[in-house]
Amino acid sequence: MEIDSTEFIKSLETGFVSRSVSSNSFYTPTLLYNNWLQGKKILSSISSELETCTEFLFSVAFITSSGLASLLQILDTLQKRNVPGKIITTNYLNFTDPAALEKLLEFSNIELRAYTDGGFHPKGYIFKQTNYYSMIIGSANLTQDALSRNHEWSVRFLSCTDGQIIFTVKDEFERIWEKSKIVCRSWIDDYSQKYKKQKKKWLNLSKETTQELGFEVEIEANTNDEIKDELEIVPNKMQEEAMRSLINLRKSGKKKALLIAATGTGKTYLAAFDVKQFRPKRLLYVAHRDVILSKSEKSFRYLTNPKDTGFLTGTKKDFLAQYLFASIFTLAKDDVLHSFSKETFDYIIIDEVHHAGASSYKKILDYFQPQFCLGLTATPERTDGFDIFEMFDHNLAYEIRLQKALEEDLLCPFHYYGISDLTVDGEIIEEKSDFSKLVATERIRHIKEALLRFKNNSFPVKGLIFCSRKDEAKELTKQLNKNQLVAKCLLSDDSDFKREQVIEELEDDHQPLQYIVSVDIFNEGVDIPSVNQVVMLRPTQSAIIFIQQLGRGLRKAENKPYVSVIDFIGNYENNFFIPIALYGNYSYDKDSLRKCLATGSANIPGASTIQITEIARQKIFDSLSKANFTQLKLLKTEYEKLKRKLAKIPLMMDFVRNDGIDPYLFIEKSETYFQFKMKIEKELPIMTESQLHSLQFVSKELGKGIRIHELLLLKLLMQQSKISIKEFQNQVEKFQKDSVQNSFSCTENDLQGVIRVLSDSFYGEFWLKKQGPFNYVFLQNENIIRGAVFERALKSDVYRQELNDLINYGLSKLQLKENERILENNFILYRKYTRKDVCKLLNWKKDYTSTIYGYKTDKNTKVCPIFVTYKKAENISDTIDYDDHFLDDTRFNWMTRSNRTIFSSEVEPLIEQEKSHMRIMLFIQKDKTEDFYYLGDMKYAKHEETFLETKEKKLPIVNIQFDMKYPVRQDIYHYLETNIEEQS
Repeated sequence: MEIDSTEFIKSLETGFVSRSVSSNSFYTPTLLYNNWLQGKKILSSISSELETCTEFLFSVAFITSSGLASLLQILDTLQKRNVPGKIITTNYLNFTDPAALEKLLEFSNIELRAYTDGGFHPKGYIFKQTNYYSMIIGSANLTQDALSRNHEWSVRFLSCTDGQIIFTVKDEFERIWEKSKIVCRSWIDDYSQKYKKQKKKWLNLSKETTQELGFEVEIEANTNDEIKDELEIVPNKMQEEAMRSLINLRKSGKKKALLIAATGTGKTYLAAFDVKQFRPKRLLYVAHRDVILSKSEKSFRYLTNPKDTGFLTGTKKDFLAQYLFASIFTLAKDDVLHSFSKETFDYIIIDEVHHAGASSYKKILDYFQPQFCLGLTATPERTDGFDIFEMFDHNLAYEIRLQKALEEDLLCPFHYYGISDLTVDGEIIEEKSDFSKLVATERIRHIKEALLRFKNNSFPVKGLIFCSRKDEAKELTKQLNKNQLVAKCLLSDDSDFKREQVIEELEDDHQPLQYIVSVDIFNEGVDIPSVNQVVMLRPTQSAIIFIQQLGRGLRKAENKPYVSVIDFIGNYENNFFIPIALYGNYSYDKDSLRKCLATGSANIPGASTIQITEIARQKIFDSLSKANFTQLKLLKTEYEKLKRKLAKIPLMMDFVRNDGIDPYLFIEKSETYFQFKMKIEKELPIMTESQLHSLQFVSKELGKGIRIHELLLLKLLMQQSKISIKEFQNQVEKFQKDSVQNSFSCTENDLQGVIRVLSDSFYGEFWLKKQGPFNYVFLQNENIIRGAVFERALKSDVYRQELNDLINYGLSKLQLKENERILENNFILYRKYTRKDVCKLLNWKKDYTSTIYGYKTDKNTKVCPIFVTYKKAENISDTIDYDDHFLDDTRFNWMTRSNRTIFSSEVEPLIEQEKSHMRIMLFIQKDKTEDFYYLGDMKYAKHEETFLETKEKKLPIVNIQFDMKYPVRQDIYHYLETNIEEQS
């Protein structure tokens, strides 16, 4: 976009004189800081500026490989666009990572220099845009913690190209540039020797001390057995909470509990800590693989100091050991199992308990009678319908999912790179692609380039590559080796011995092996802490499998500041699972998933990042648009999953409280949640036809939570037969007033609108024929009274329960987020609405959905809502193919209906907005598959009369440009503007 100097000057008034001055917030000087809960990261601002710049200049004291990894995707894109960049860093304190400098030298569009005269400590990022410069200057170095996690302050501000500040900044940059040395391979080789010596000194400092100095050392504390003896390992915050929960469960008489913990979060240690506080006489630890038993035995022996430990496997039979670590396959044999009495062990641990549906696990759990049994798993969800929660009496001790573990810094940060898979012979890779295309020469070259681009140059690559087919895995392994990448293939056919041998080879720094190529065998049950690259060359079939494969790289380890996750995204039907898994958003709400994708790394805790190319992102958007989240199979799976967890039929609000699927999807499928349950449950209480019709009305007309008024009124009238108008208005205004700056209002027009919606006067004849006449409420003097329909329905306890749950759900949807604002008529900026919803909130007397089409100029209420479908269908008639689009995030170009002039009755009030006082509201949907975003009100800017070209003739039309009252939020603007055809 180009800067408007008038608006820019107004923004300086806002920023430096008075915040009461209204101006374009895009131009306003802004404080940048890191707070992922608010969706704020300095990294996001730098990435956004890089996406649009025509040149960039960085002057930063410290650069680390992990900091550079946070920007690799966009830097790769800038190289392909040939956008030039200059970066100045320094050898000051010998902290900048030479491997990061090596990586920067790989970019042909970037010039790199180092200031070597000491005392160099700036942190400035300058971006040349179309006719202005944007600058981010403050405390943040180019390190992953500084850009995403640390408490940093930086200021973003703009300057016109003739501004004094940009002249000063550029002059200072050029002065230092000329005094700096060109960074080349030989310079890096010389500097690396000093860096290695200095790094040993840094490692003796605490993390807190190094962060105070302004950097983080990219190495984790050693965790090998030689060092453990010198360390006291204590529970982390989440382990302490879980231990307290286990104590409380046992105090209440529970004898079983389930612990859900993401891979790498220390669930084995947690179990050992609990054993230490329980102090059992005999302990049994059961797992399905010998390598798990071996590693767990070491942890328990170190942390709990038992009298002795032993193994029960195919080769070892230490029956009398105090702490016995047993293979499920050996223990399940009748002669072995019955050699123990049922009370032999007073504490039993089942690791990877999601395997417990197997008959051998059930056999063991049914046989023994311990004082306490603990199940450990990262993924309790199963596809065979077996109820793990029931096996542990629905006693969930604690749950540590991926997002929470990242927030608590329990896992290694990851940098996810979603890149488009290659087009081979004109066809993009998809689920059913021919084998020849999967291993085509150009695809292998594409894969190799990505593996090299996104690897950490500081340490040897230790990667896992997941393929979709065995023949692909075998051939890919051959091709990688031919391309000087050392790889070995492991498949389900291979023995455990061979697997362990190859894994040991990968972990050994003295061995050349870089990659293990497999299909599904490493989804779970294997622990390779040193893995620093995870490569996904297959469709994402489920969020569970995605998390399992991602989790192979998330365990913290020495010499592993982060893990690179490279995902080759083809035309896969299930691409929508990618944002579900990455953001931990299991609502299956398309809108929230789209927003997650559009915000990139901003809403991810810690230093992890999500970087996806435009083409790959569009493939995910397309997958989301096409996905049917109301399929009975999906809804039934999610319903039964929560039912098993809670040990009861879940309420709609239970899905909200447990971060589950959005329960409105049940309504979309079956008209009401109650009717959905009727399909699943064999026995449910009876509801009359009229009560069911009433529930259908509230579900479909009010259930989405469009505005508070109708829902709150019904809730109040459930408790009492009447309420005064004044009290109702007070209750509306009180809703959430304590937690947000603005609140909902209830004017006389709002009240009349609510009464119309809750009676039969708002709806058309067709709708009334289907629904039948009804009246929930009516006015009497200064009171609102229950209507007869509502009065009769409330006599049913079943109806009351279902309605109350539905209302609570709708009200929960209306809870405002911290950065949301309510505008006139109780519209929430950037929320989604249908045409019918808009009619309701504008308090129009009728539902005009069928006649609104693109817009309706209502002279009585002086409001004109404009509805735009941003991505027109390919077969759209040329008579309605209007050129409606954003010129930038502050100005919108719009066309009236054809055969209209500036004198048309519906057009003149828009052009003469200052005289007519017409409120012009903009609603946009990307395509016909979704509802409309409310993007705020608009102000007339200018117009021209033109013609719409059709096959038959030219039709007169008026083209109008509007200024947005609020610049469109960047995530939504980016989503609307993203177009696969433009990026190809």
